[in-house]
Amino acid sequence: MHLNENPFAAEAEDYAHLRPTYPDSLFTFLATVAPARGAAWDCATGNGQAATHLAEHFDRVVATDESGEMIAQAPPDPRITYRVAEAEESGLEDGSVDLVTVASAIHWFDLERFYAEVNRVVKPGGAVAAWTYYTPVFGNEVDPIIRRLAHDILGPYWDERVHYVVDEFHDLPFPFEPIEAPSFRTDMTWDMRDLLGYFETWSSSIKYRETNHESPTRLIEDDLARAWGDPQQRQDLHFPLYMRLGKV
Repeated sequence: MHLNENPFAAEAEDYAHLRPTYPDSLFTFLATVAPARGAAWDCATGNGQAATHLAEHFDRVVATDESGEMIAQAPPDPRITYRVAEAEESGLEDGSVDLVTVASAIHWFDLERFYAEVNRVVKPGGAVAAWTYYTPVFGNEVDPIIRRLAHDILGPYWDERVHYVVDEFHDLPFPFEPIEAPSFRTDMTWDMRDLLGYFETWSSSIKYRETNHESPTRLIEDDLARAWGDPQQRQDLHFPLYMRLGKV
């Protein structure tokens, strides 16, 4: 993916505020998988959500993203070096990192070139982890409204590469020795405005707005309000994380 193809650059501030965070337990586990804790590369770091967690476990973290706008939203940390770089051309030295992480972005990559880059920069015996999430789960009548938005309304507007996410990464090409991993989820508490704002950060919503000159969430807002109740009431939700983990 090239700089001018990034669907999130213009939404960087909202993206940083509304995108789900990741559980500490995920990074504690990944630190046990890496052969050492010298250096990690967080590829497509976005606003640094994963990088800040990795910095708690690794001496040094290099966090790259092709969008300078996204990196500008990342919190500074002396253990993290942020750089604008594409996933397929990281600028890292050969055999320089113990772990590569890709949070919710690998489906956008040129996979063949990215995997060649992983093989180049990871130390022998190092690990690579890629994970994603799809739609939030409330466990109540809000869930079918979300499915209607994601599938019925926005179905034609998803990039074809997002099918890897919809299929929970089961069919994602991943040419590494598999490592077993437990299940992880990220828990959030949002009001209705937070949920609608999150939907607007979806790449399909951006494309919908560009095509139709209106927001797709207007088509579910009334039904969502009836199911939600007081729009300022905060509700618990979670995102299941789908992960592929392997030894390089």
